[in-house]
Amino acid sequence: MRSAYNETGLYNLAVVKEAKRWCKQDLIEETQLTTIRENYVSPFYHPNFIIRILLFVATLIALSGVSGFLGLMISSAGEDVFPFACVLYGVASFVFLDKVFIGKNHHYKSGVTEGMLYHACGFTICGILWMSDFNEYAGLYICFITFSLVAFRYLDLLTTICAMLSFAGILFYTCYDAGGIFQQIIPFVFIIAFGVVYAAVKKIKARASLKFWSNNLLIVEAISLLFIYIAGNYLVVRELSVNLMSLYLEEGQDIPFAYIFYGLTVIMPAAYLYFGIKNKDIVLLRVSLIVIAFSVFTFKYYFSLGHPEITLTLAGAILLGITLLLFNYLKTIRHGFTRENHLAEKWGNLNLQAFIVSQTLGGNQVVASEQVETGGGGTFGGGGSTDSF
Repeated sequence: MRSAYNETGLYNLAVVKEAKRWCKQDLIEETQLTTIRENYVSPFYHPNFIIRILLFVATLIALSGVSGFLGLMISSAGEDVFPFACVLYGVASFVFLDKVFIGKNHHYKSGVTEGMLYHACGFTICGILWMSDFNEYAGLYICFITFSLVAFRYLDLLTTICAMLSFAGILFYTCYDAGGIFQQIIPFVFIIAFGVVYAAVKKIKARASLKFWSNNLLIVEAISLLFIYIAGNYLVVRELSVNLMSLYLEEGQDIPFAYIFYGLTVIMPAAYLYFGIKNKDIVLLRVSLIVIAFSVFTFKYYFSLGHPEITLTLAGAILLGITLLLFNYLKTIRHGFTRENHLAEKWGNLNLQAFIVSQTLGGNQVVASEQVETGGGGTFGGGGSTDSF
């Protein structure tokens, strides 16, 4: 299965967006940007963020009217018909989105596409769940399969997150329902499973054939790191053990393997931060900041010294001071780090400098077009995406 979007159009749209970033950083001039826009025209309708939100809301309102009207038409057919009607309507919505809005009108993440996409997902999943009497296992597998296929075909980020959450749910309930020792090793199952996912994504995300899905893979990478940490966090493990597994703890008692989880709560954030700095991995760095904050909250939750208002004020002042010092220190490049928003590494293999020169100094643009046709050239973050997460 391929992406629903024309790859040449995605490439051209991404090139123009990256050229705009070059122009904002004064690396190229407006006339050069104009030349690039003329040579790399994308057929897609991809409005700004505010317009996309408005179109998204308008689409959902329109679709609610359509679905309500169709519901009234089949209301007399009996309750047994509704599940099949939901699935049929959801699949028809996918087809309509592909053929009309993407294929014919060339919408790309316009707000309309997201509205129809989530609308179709909702009806398809609900219809299948209805037919399975809302079985939790069936629901998790249906969600995982549906969201994974949608994320792949439509390069959608929200369904990528939903697919990862569905996968986590499958792991959890499989071990939980197995009972016994399997309930006790749920944290370790999560650490191993999402560790494998993280390693696989790190290995494959540099492939040129997956360049349009690089933002999806980025999200999978970040969520995998978060789940690895959450599975080893003492607060999460203790509270889930007490509330879901009916573990009774008397005063002074602790959960099994408590010291392991104490250690993981401290070691994993430090490891994320260390390897993020060492490897200049922005995903590890950003995730490390989140998990460090949650680790502090975890120990504060169980070992409070009192006066939380004083603690929060001092912590905020310290963090603000460190932020200002780092912001000033990284004004210039230090050991490969800087506060400035430099060009993304995602263009590193595209030799974009040569491309800019060829387009703005009278060079031949056919070479770039050939790259589009053969699918060659680099790893950028998906059509129209930015380098931020």
